[in-house]
Amino acid sequence: MNRLVDMQEIEVVGVVKAQPLSVSRQGKSRIRRHLQKVGWRFAWLLFFQRLIQALGYALSLMMPTARKRLLPAWKIARERDIPVFQTREINAAAAIEFVRQCRPDLVVSAYFSQILKSEIIQVPRFGVLNIHPGWLPSYRGAMAYFWVLHNGSDRGGVTVHWIDEGIDTGEILERRSFPIPDSATQETVLMLTAVIGTRLLRRVIRRLQNGQSARNESMKLGATDEDYYHPMPGDEEFASYFQQHRFFRIRDVLGLIAFRGMRR
Repeated sequence: MNRLVDMQEIEVVGVVKAQPLSVSRQGKSRIRRHLQKVGWRFAWLLFFQRLIQALGYALSLMMPTARKRLLPAWKIARERDIPVFQTREINAAAAIEFVRQCRPDLVVSAYFSQILKSEIIQVPRFGVLNIHPGWLPSYRGAMAYFWVLHNGSDRGGVTVHWIDEGIDTGEILERRSFPIPDSATQETVLMLTAVIGTRLLRRVIRRLQNGQSARNESMKLGATDEDYYHPMPGDEEFASYFQQHRFFRIRDVLGLIAFRGMRR
C-alpha cells in the first residue's frame, strides 16, 4: 500500500478490508470448525504471535519511518482520506456496490482472505490482479508460505496474476523466486513475498498504463511448473511444522521495525 500510494501515475480510490469473524453464533461456529481443523496448539501460537506483533507496532510508534511500514493498508488509506469498506463477505451486495461506486480501472487483491466471485471480478475495467505469496502454478491454494517451508524447499516464490473464477488459476503475468535461508520462518518468507510482489505489481501496472500487454512476454512456463493445489493445512501438517520451529520467532516479528527491504 505504501508503494501504491507513492506512485504518482495512479490514484488509489478505495480499500476493502476483510473483517474478522464476529462473536455471533455463525461466527463462533466457523471459528470452532477452523480450530478443529488446525488444532488448538496452533490457535494459541497464533494468539501469541498477535501479541508480539502488537508489541512491535507499539515500539514502532517511537520510530516514524518504521510505523509507516507497519501500518495496515486500511489505516494508510484513512490517513489519506481514501474510502475504506469493511466486510465479512466480499461477494455481498453491499461490498460489490462499494467497489462499483469507486469506479476502479483495476482492483488489486493482496493477501486477501476471501475468494472473489464473478460479479465483483467483472466490476473493474481491466480486471483484478492478485499478489500470490507462492510460485504458481506449483503452489496454488492456501498458505503457500506454509507449504514451501513444510516441504523443505530451498526457494520460495511470489506471483502476480489475473484473478478468474478458479483458485489461483488466472493468467500469470509476473513471478520471481528467491532463496530461503536455513533459519527462515514463515514471517521471513511473508516479508520477502510482500517486498518482491510489490515490485512485480508496479511493473504490471506500468505496462497496462503504457497500453502494453500486462504479461511479461519474456516469462515462459517450464516443464517443472507442475500445477498443484495445496489445501488449508490440518493438525498433522502443523504438528511436524512446529517441530521445525518454522512458524515465527519473536526476533522476526520485531525485526519488521528495522526492516529495510521495501526500498527500491
